[in-house]
Amino acid sequence: MSASKTPGATAEQGSGLDFRPPPPLADLDRLRAFMKRAGVDAVCVKEDAHLFYLSGHASDSSLCHFYDDWACAVITADEGSPGVLFVPDYDLAYQVTRPTWLPELRVYGSEWSSAASLMKEIYAGIGIETELRQPLRTLFERTRPTMSADLQAGIMNVLAQTVRDRPVTVACDDLRFAARLEAAGDGRIRTVDAQGLLRQVRAVKTEAEIALLRQAAHINDLALTGAAQGIGEGRPWADMVQGYRRVLAEHGAKPLGERGMLFNGGPDGGFVLDHEYVDRKRFARGDTVLLDAICIYRLYHADMARTAVIGEPSPKQRRMFEAVDEALSAAEDGLRPGVQTADLARRAAEVMRKHGFDPKLTTLVFHPIGLEIFDYADQADAFGSWAVEENAVVNFEVFYRDPEEGGMHLEDSLVVRSRGLDRLSTLPRDLIVVA
Repeated sequence: MSASKTPGATAEQGSGLDFRPPPPLADLDRLRAFMKRAGVDAVCVKEDAHLFYLSGHASDSSLCHFYDDWACAVITADEGSPGVLFVPDYDLAYQVTRPTWLPELRVYGSEWSSAASLMKEIYAGIGIETELRQPLRTLFERTRPTMSADLQAGIMNVLAQTVRDRPVTVACDDLRFAARLEAAGDGRIRTVDAQGLLRQVRAVKTEAEIALLRQAAHINDLALTGAAQGIGEGRPWADMVQGYRRVLAEHGAKPLGERGMLFNGGPDGGFVLDHEYVDRKRFARGDTVLLDAICIYRLYHADMARTAVIGEPSPKQRRMFEAVDEALSAAEDGLRPGVQTADLARRAAEVMRKHGFDPKLTTLVFHPIGLEIFDYADQADAFGSWAVEENAVVNFEVFYRDPEEGGMHLEDSLVVRSRGLDRLSTLPRDLIVVA
């Protein structure tokens, strides 16, 4: 897998800034193999995660969703045809400092928009010179010949150039936009949902994705530590939540949902999900505290869980924790490419049973993680067994729900390699004891 040079992939001489694109997140060879197997001629993606995955483009303009249509990446099954990123003229400047790794960038929009008019002034040399002006001129000049009036027209031009004189099957992740493409194709374009195809491709992570997931896990480690510092007898549970959210914000991440998933304590900690109710509660001595922390960093997810106890743990609390810890390790010890997840979950259930705890009260779930928190190749896998592939990133969570104590929870993200497992979190799994 290699990245072709892009129109914006140059470092401005003397600026000290590097404007080259990062390594591709997607394995386009794997994508094209799945496309050919499915009889798909082109993939057209507009959804945030897919757009970032296939092009690296994630400008605030795109993520804010000002309009239904903004940016789009198109990849054809033909290896000789370039992948194309479409952006409006408004986002051309973003591609100077954050260039796509796709071989081609195209722009759409009105020649008379304020953004286009400003770029014409800059192109003509009007205004104050900065380190961004010359690379912007270069990019402006290179994208003028292929500029189209709107996004749909630009995509139709690419499809017309790459597949001629026969019907074209396009996998699209926006089915409303797909309907417009079909109408514009005058009977020559057939669209299908791209979701399933892209899920299958994403089941195996590239090293660039793993690096992002590792950074997300590192931030999540710091944030969970911040959450744990908010735990104390008599303190409101909100201190724990705010500690978590504050550290995430400091590192450019954000919680999944409103607060980062499940932060609970006490006997009701195994089931209470009403965050406003939870945040008004106060910690008490003897509480078990669940810290199931889920965050998002650059559209990739981190998910890990630890458990704390306020004061000296009781014998039962220690037995619960030992059972959960051993069950997690037993399943992870068997995790390797080709294994069926159901077999490992049964192994973990036997450990819980051996320690005298009912597996029926225990969540024992394998889930891949990536651009989605449950990044299954097929959503049916969420309710059954699936075979793990090399370089998948997988979580196994063991959550024992106790009606008296509330529960115990441990979980980590693991890169599955033939040579062994690579745990993304560096936090110890020890029971956290809060004095």
